Amino acid sequence: MASSDRKPLESLTECSDWVLSGRRSPSQFKIGSEYERIAIDAAGLPLNYDGKVSVRTLLERLAQRHGWQPYQESGRPIALLRGGASISLEPAGQFELSGNTFATVAEMRAELQQHLYELRDVAEDLGVHLCSVGLNPLSTLAGVPKMPKGRYDIMRRLLPKVGGHGLHMMHLTCTVQANLDFSSGEEAMEMMRLGHLLSPILIGLFANSPILFGKETGYATYRAHLWTDVDPSHCDVSHFAFDQSATVQDYVNWVIDAPMYVLGMTRDDGGHGFDPLPVPTTFRTFFEQGIGGRRPTLEDWELHASTVFPDVRLKRYIELRQTDIVPPEALPALPALTKGLFYDTTARRAALAALRDGDAHIDRSQLREIACRHALDGYTPRFDLRETAEEILRLAREGLGRLAAVSGSDRDAATALEPLEAICEGDAPPFYERTRQKLAEGKDKGLLALADPW
Repeated sequence: MASSDRKPLESLTECSDWVLSGRRSPSQFKIGSEYERIAIDAAGLPLNYDGKVSVRTLLERLAQRHGWQPYQESGRPIALLRGGASISLEPAGQFELSGNTFATVAEMRAELQQHLYELRDVAEDLGVHLCSVGLNPLSTLAGVPKMPKGRYDIMRRLLPKVGGHGLHMMHLTCTVQANLDFSSGEEAMEMMRLGHLLSPILIGLFANSPILFGKETGYATYRAHLWTDVDPSHCDVSHFAFDQSATVQDYVNWVIDAPMYVLGMTRDDGGHGFDPLPVPTTFRTFFEQGIGGRRPTLEDWELHASTVFPDVRLKRYIELRQTDIVPPEALPALPALTKGLFYDTTARRAALAALRDGDAHIDRSQLREIACRHALDGYTPRFDLRETAEEILRLAREGLGRLAAVSGSDRDAATALEPLEAICEGDAPPFYERTRQKLAEGKDKGLLALADPW
C-alpha cells in the first residue's frame, strides 16, 4: 500500500476516482480468477489451523518447497504471496488461490495446473485432499475449524445480528470467481449490468451445493440461495443493478452508505490487523465525523469496498461472484465464458439482448431464486433458463473466436466451455447431481467421497 493511500481523504470523490483508476485499454485487458476448496484430512474432516496435519502445515510446506512468501498475522501465517498471486484462508480454512491476471485462458489453465501440482506435492503424503463443492454438505457450524484471523472474529460476532446465513456463508461455502477489466466508467456499468443479468444463468450452470448438514435442501445451489439472507445492506443492489442509466457513482454511493464492518489498524510490529467499530457507522459518517479523532484514508476505503458482497462487485476491476466451485477440470470454463462475453463487444451486446436487458416485466430476484432451486431446469413464462444458457454459451464461443482472430492467440480457449455445453445439452449430468451421487455411493466416507483425485 502506497504511503499516499494512508493520507486522510479530502473528498469522497476520491472513492470513485479510486475505482476509475483501474481503467485499461481493451488491448491490455486481462482475466483473473479465484478458486476456493475445502481441505480435509484422511478421516474426511476439515483441517484445523494447527497440528501435524493442518492448514498451517500446508502453508509452511508451500513456502518451503515452492517459493511462496508467508504473510503473517500475530506471528502466524495466514496467507502466501508469489508474484501477482496469493493463497489465503477463508474463515473455516477453505483454501483459496487468487490467481495472477492473464491475457489468455491457456495461461490461466497453466497456472491452475501448477497450483494443483504444488498442492499434491505438499498434501498427498499427509493424506490430505481437497473437495470442490459449493457448500460443505456434512459439517455443522459448530464442527468446522475457525481460522485465526482478526477480521473473521469480528465478522463472526457481527453477521448474526444482520442476517440469518452469515455464518453459513463464512464457514461452509466455496466459490470460483472471475475478475474483469474495463476501459471506462460507462463500460464498467454495462459489464456490471450484464453480470447481474447473467446471475441466474451462471448460478444454474455451476450449481453444485444441494446438501446441507447431511440433508437435501431442495436447492441445486443452496450456497447461492443463502446469500439472500447474509446482510441486505451489503448484498442487495437490486435498486440499480438493472438500471441502464446507473453510473459508477451510484455504485460508489451505495458502498459509501453501507455500514462498516471493521477498521484496519497498524500494529506495533508494523503488521496489519483489524479493530471492531466502537459504534455502528457508515463510511460517509466516518468521513464526515471521524472515529475517535481518526479520519478515513484511501486504505480504509479499499478495505470497506471489499466488505460488500453483491453478486457482481466493483473495485478497480469487476468481480463475478455468483458461482459454486466445480471440479478442477471445469474451472477454466468461467474465465473463458466471461472473456468471450464481456471482452468482445458484439458478444456483450448480443448477450444483453438475449437476457432481455431493460425488460421490466421480468422479476430478476424471482428468476435468481428459481435458478438456485432448479438450475437450468427452471423457467418462467417469460424466461427459459436452459434455452438462454445455450444462447449465452454460443455467444461466448463466438466472442472467443473473434478475440483470438484479432490477437492471434488463445485459439483453443473455447474448449474450456465444453463441460458447460455438455450440461446444457444433456450429455453430462449437472455438477449438483454428481455431488449427490458421490455422497450416496460413499456415504461411509464422509467428505472423502467428494475428494478431488490427485
